[in-house]
Amino acid sequence: MPTLLTVLTAATPAPSPENTLRPGLDPSQVSPGLVGFLMTFLLAAAVVLLVMDFNRRNRRLRYRAQYAEQRAAEDHVGGYADDAAASPSSTSRTGGSSEGDVARPPRAGDRRDGPPRD
Repeated sequence: MPTLLTVLTAATPAPSPENTLRPGLDPSQVSPGLVGFLMTFLLAAAVVLLVMDFNRRNRRLRYRAQYAEQRAAEDHVGGYADDAAASPSSTSRTGGSSEGDVARPPRAGDRRDGPPRD
């Protein structure tokens, strides 16, 4: 192990004792200045807004999934659907609808399914 430490210390350069710029450079030429600060600020603001939007969309998906699970459980148990809508004799065998058919309640995959939007 001592050889590894000596190799590592020999491989790292020692910092120069002087903190001066090369001749001919002004400190304002090597700093990012106002433009760099503004770009960094805009980038940070965009990241914060994207994270907030991601959290909002993720929360909405979670609520919709919970609602769909509740609806599926209600439909499986019987839920609020009346017996006429659940019986096979009340629907048409051809898949079309007639005036005597009872409208089916929306399922979990329907577009209008889910809690109301903000």
